[in-house]
Amino acid sequence: MKIFFIRHAEAIDHETDTVKTDEYRFITSHGRKVTRKVTKALKEEFSDLGRIFTSPLIRAVQTAEVIATVLKFEFDVEPVNELKNESPVSKIQKLLDKHSGLNSVALVGHEPQMSLLVRTFSGKKAFSKFSISSVCLIEIENVMTEGTFKWYFDSKKMELMK
Repeated sequence: MKIFFIRHAEAIDHETDTVKTDEYRFITSHGRKVTRKVTKALKEEFSDLGRIFTSPLIRAVQTAEVIATVLKFEFDVEPVNELKNESPVSKIQKLLDKHSGLNSVALVGHEPQMSLLVRTFSGKKAFSKFSISSVCLIEIENVMTEGTFKWYFDSKKMELMK
């Protein structure tokens, strides 16, 4: 299974006149633009995408929807509590195991969880912080064993790093 780990797009600052809590932060127009650009650059990589799972927080859901729109994804984006930062890795392993028949899935979430997941699923202990709108691909045979780190696409540099 291919797993695309994706950090949400740039969001508004933590507090505005109308947004008082972190969970209601939404993505900016610049964040939408960068996410569209990254998704278009990686469009072929997503060719067999079976599901897009996202954290239920607004900025992650909006990022996932931008990705789905660019890809003309045929299914709905699926918000799951497993992608909240406080969720343990074991819950994400169960989610992936439940969908192990799929060729590939995308997980849209937050830092520091995305970096933790990359380190956990790939064994790449030196993996550092995800940039916003960036994507990492790991291929796994079994969700309970380490997979293979394939690449990281940095949205700031707009380049693929292996």
